[in-house]
Amino acid sequence: MTLYNNARHLREATESLLSQTGSEFALVMLDDGSSIESEPIAREYEARDHRVRYWRHAQRRGMVPTWREVVDIARREYPSAEYFAWVSDHDRWAPQWLARMVAELDAHPEAVLAYPQTLRVDEAGILIDKEPRVFDTSGIADPRERWRRFCWSGFGSGDMVYGLIRMRALEAAGIFRPVLNPDRLLVAELSQLGEIRQVGEPLWWRRQSDGASIDRQRLSLFAGAPPPRFNWPPSLQHALLLRREGFGLSMIATYVIAATWRATRKTETSKSIGRGVDQVHFAKKLVKKAFHHAVYYTLVGGRKLLAKSRRASRKALYEILMFTHRAGLRRQSR
Repeated sequence: MTLYNNARHLREATESLLSQTGSEFALVMLDDGSSIESEPIAREYEARDHRVRYWRHAQRRGMVPTWREVVDIARREYPSAEYFAWVSDHDRWAPQWLARMVAELDAHPEAVLAYPQTLRVDEAGILIDKEPRVFDTSGIADPRERWRRFCWSGFGSGDMVYGLIRMRALEAAGIFRPVLNPDRLLVAELSQLGEIRQVGEPLWWRRQSDGASIDRQRLSLFAGAPPPRFNWPPSLQHALLLRREGFGLSMIATYVIAATWRATRKTETSKSIGRGVDQVHFAKKLVKKAFHHAVYYTLVGGRKLLAKSRRASRKALYEILMFTHRAGLRRQSR
């Protein structure tokens, strides 16, 4: 758990973690120089529960250095740990969350990450009406196919990165890179190393944060000077790192094209175009419906008119025949 100025939710988050049905775990807390209110709460839990350990930065360092360091602490203090998960200081987890994630990875050695469906809550903990994000690569043995699936359909990296991860896979994937959207890059690299499996149960209540993700990250990922090329688009930062890690050009191209397409679809221009296309489709449906109605009523009206004319013709013929018949009878009677 990395801590930063969320003392008002820290007790709820910690209590939900310490209430897990699976008790064979340690909770490593690393405070990134947050306000003084957080430390007494964390120290209280450390004194009360042997599973809790607390460290603190004298000054804030930012999200990327802190997330990397908390992994280093976990490896150093618990070298035999097979699994690792980042947890926040302001969310809430179901009591069976950890046990279900462990069971999923134990049952599927080909998987490197297991995570649950996520429910969003507001600041007061009230459920937000938002569908859980669904994504996994269960049963896909080909790393390149898993890569393509993640590039084009891998929504919700911010949820997946809080899943339970095999420690060896986390280390092989570089933990958290010094880039924008480091969670997406990490999950992308993990998808190369094994399956990502989603447990189809909502076991995590995530507090919805405000503000644009990229703008927030520029302020929160690093407290000091940002790394080189930090002003580049995230996909290009990722492409450079992936190339250094030996990824092929075709895989990088897929990643960048998919990321660019997804980013474009989020722009206001794209949304306006999408709304225009929707309006055209709607107008097309109205015209099609009107045409179908016109054809229907024309056919029905035509059939009614034809039937009416047939009845009139038969009636006229009948009357002519009857008139002729009666005239013939009168002549015979004379």
